[in-house]
Amino acid sequence: MSEATRQPAVGKCRNWYAWHDFMPIGTPTLRVKGECTFGTPGYTVVLKKAEPQGINPRILILDKVVTPPTGVVAQVVTTVPVGYEEETSTKYDEVEIRPDGARIKVKITS
Repeated sequence: MSEATRQPAVGKCRNWYAWHDFMPIGTPTLRVKGECTFGTPGYTVVLKKAEPQGINPRILILDKVVTPPTGVVAQVVTTVPVGYEEETSTKYDEVEIRPDGARIKVKITS
């Protein structure tokens, strides 16, 4: 079981968008962007490729790993950007983000 599947969903994440750039110049690159809101500043969020992946090779599974702030922090609602980038020629239809269960359709740019 991965770190993200053991971790409860923290923060409110939204505005997910995934696109795969197959432009003729450069290496094909998959990008995932979103934002997460927390009740205090200082949180960091990283998306990591889940190991192992699921049984459907057309769905990329990413684990959302949230690190809380340390020490005393103000009680101010804060939104942080979240992103993932991978150079790959693998054509994904969707990205799933755990533990939230968000499913994002991958847009193709070429």
